[in-house]
Amino acid sequence: MNANTTEDEKRERRPRPEPGLTGAAADGVGEPAAAASRIPSIFPEWQKSIESTRHLYAAALKDGLSLAASSLHEQASFLRNLADSKTPSELLKCHLDFAEKFWSKSFSEGSKILDHLKPSPSSAVRQATH
Repeated sequence: MNANTTEDEKRERRPRPEPGLTGAAADGVGEPAAAASRIPSIFPEWQKSIESTRHLYAAALKDGLSLAASSLHEQASFLRNLADSKTPSELLKCHLDFAEKFWSKSFSEGSKILDHLKPSPSSAVRQATH
């Protein structure tokens, strides 16, 4: 090694430990889970907030996936009707029917998804009293 090598260059050449293999996480896999289970008793308000947020996302995701699935069925039906059309007027009718169904379903289901974001009356009362 060159005598003029700086201390920084020596540090750069040293092997660095892997992030996943250092500390207590490598020793006991269950330790992070045990620490997470202690959090609710220490911070019950945080736990309630985390749980309500998780439920909000789960409900919105469920409704969103339901909307996507029903939209795919509507599109398949539209393509089937489009393929069966024999005249230009039937083609136009298929397009208009599909557009009407698509927009009405999107608005009704979309508003249902957004309803999950509205605060419940009990949480609004709690926030007003604090």
